[in-house]
Amino acid sequence: MIIFSIHANRLSEPQTNGEERWRTRLSGLLNATDVFFVNNTMAEVACESSNTCDVDQRSFKAYTSRFMALTIKMAPWTTDFIMPKLKTSAKAAARHCSFGEDKNTCGMIWTQEGWDNKYGVGEQMCALETIQSNLISTVAPPVTADNGGTSVGNPAAGTGGDRAVSAPQTSPTTQKDRVGAGFLTAFVIILMILGGYFMIV
Repeated sequence: MIIFSIHANRLSEPQTNGEERWRTRLSGLLNATDVFFVNNTMAEVACESSNTCDVDQRSFKAYTSRFMALTIKMAPWTTDFIMPKLKTSAKAAARHCSFGEDKNTCGMIWTQEGWDNKYGVGEQMCALETIQSNLISTVAPPVTADNGGTSVGNPAAGTGGDRAVSAPQTSPTTQKDRVGAGFLTAFVIILMILGGYFMIV
């Protein structure tokens, strides 16, 4: 789900220039999430019913919960739409987290009764993220570079240096370079044709 960084409750925010269209767009995105809820309980509709979820899909509910909760912080008017879904989903997730030998193993399919016998990192992430998303009203909104963010960009990250890495210098292309490239290209094409002929014959 795509989340816009807007505070649509106050349409004077600089991110939106006070335009109502951002509220309309976010409403459209939120309404589209209905497909991922069965009676307000989150479900991975692409694969749960067919038992074909891959490793990635088994963690998708975690991201959906996280970003829906963050949407509340950025656009408080969405609370009445989002919180009932997160609350119902959290209760369902909790009911599916008392299984396995340790009695702390979470399942994946929250819309059914009992354990689905599916477990792993993705299932644990989904349950944790959905349950803790219900605490969103007790935390501050995400920070930016202007209000507490500490991440600093480094164009040379990973190179071991402190300076930006400049692009390698190359000499201008000459007529000889073009002729050589043409001959090399023709040679490769001829080799491909001969190789194809050899395989067919």
